Amino acid sequence: MAHEVETRLQKLKLRTFQLEDYSKVRSVWKESGLEIRPGDSRKEIQRKLKRDPELFLVAEFEGKIVATVMGAWDGRRGWIYHLGVVPAFQRKGIANRLVREVERRMKAKGVLKVNASIYKWNKKSLTFFKASGYGSDDETVHVGKYLRVKTRQSGKR
Repeated sequence: MAHEVETRLQKLKLRTFQLEDYSKVRSVWKESGLEIRPGDSRKEIQRKLKRDPELFLVAEFEGKIVATVMGAWDGRRGWIYHLGVVPAFQRKGIANRLVREVERRMKAKGVLKVNASIYKWNKKSLTFFKASGYGSDDETVHVGKYLRVKTRQSGKR
């Protein structure tokens, strides 16, 4: 059975996200347990696509989007956000393929270092990125501030 699944997954297609994919990708984010934030609105994604559209990828299996990763480059560092795989397709190497492809595209743009933004509660993602060679830094803390939307009191779960 495992070999059959692997053979079928060879049909997996990685491609660049298109705005028409938005509702399907948002469903992948929700189904995979990612938190949807104000910056994930259609309008904000459209703005992101003007900067580096080739770093936002989807994985399709038999015409259905089953996974996604959003990469970004601020001119200094690359960033990975919203790596999500629907549960039925998790632990089959899809996340690894997406991350390697976004890393390849970042490297081609001249990105020296890439960081992944992961919530502390997301143990699956933390484990995945550590296994993929990403290290955490106890010397720095990631902080943020909304400039155009009302903030939530806390990002804690």
